[in-house]
Formats: sequence, C-alpha cells, structure tokens
Amino acid sequence: MTNSNIKENMEWEILQHKALPGYKTAFHIIIAIAVIYFIYVFAAS
Repeated sequence: MTNSNIKENMEWEILQHKALPGYKTAFHIIIAIAVIYFIYVFAAS
C-alpha cells in the first residue's frame, strides 16, 4: 500500500456539539481582560 492509497482511503470524522449559551460571551470578556492587562504590563515596563 502506497502513501497515495492511504490518503485516498482516509475518512474524516467531524465531532460536533451545540454551543452552550454564555460561553462565547465569557470567552470574549476574558480575552478583552487579558489584552487590557498585557497593554498595561507593556506600557508600565
């Protein structure tokens, strides 16, 4: 079996789930806090 045969026979399994409400908002808030913190750290140094 050659490498090209292996690639042709591969099947991808996609794992899906429904997003839970509130996680996207919490993620954006945490990223915003981290960005503000890094701006403060770099500005203060």
